[in-house]
Amino acid sequence: MRRTKEDALLTREAILDAAEARFYDFGVAATTLSHIAAAAGLTRGAIYWHFPNKLELFRAMHERARLPQEAFFSGHEPVGRRSLEELYANSIAAFRHLERDERARRVMTILLLRCEYVGEMQGAMMRRTDADNAMHRTIAAIFAAVQHRGELKPEWQPEIAATAYVCAVGGVITEWLRSERGFDLVAVGGSLVRSVIAGFACPGAKVACLEAGPAMAKAVGDGRDRPAGGG
Repeated sequence: MRRTKEDALLTREAILDAAEARFYDFGVAATTLSHIAAAAGLTRGAIYWHFPNKLELFRAMHERARLPQEAFFSGHEPVGRRSLEELYANSIAAFRHLERDERARRVMTILLLRCEYVGEMQGAMMRRTDADNAMHRTIAAIFAAVQHRGELKPEWQPEIAATAYVCAVGGVITEWLRSERGFDLVAVGGSLVRSVIAGFACPGAKVACLEAGPAMAKAVGDGRDRPAGGG
């Protein structure tokens, strides 16, 4: 019977679901196309009909998920009007996105903890690198705006501050994934982000998250103080 477009799409999704599950459970290097075909109840030929190799299958698998880097500041106002407060709120929104979106959580685990980017998988870094670079540029621009308003401590330069901030946020996300959600990401991540922001802000700078304390993180984490356009 002739394959219909709908049948092809369903088969493709089944392959991607099986790939996501196998990569998550066993790692990318230890997973072959035969493993994925068996998990999906298909033949290797069906895999090759949709994907020429494991790299392209891997790329398609993680393109279905919205990465937390890509959730940062989606649809927000111009960078010049941004602040440390908005940086905090969007960090909490990124944490919440990971807590609530199972696919994003699984794909981030695969990207960070289940894949060695060598050999055939070297090309798989491209999307993650692009997302990381875009987020870094956005955060550096925020710090530049904060510096222009005289709210950034003089010992910090925007590019260095952005790198430090990304390291802090990335570190807590990686540890949360590694521990298999062993702690409350919004609560712990929010406390960390407030501490980091306190290290950037000039004394006397008005930053609401520093004044509100943990209650702010809980409110934002529950969606009660959600920034416009947040993920």
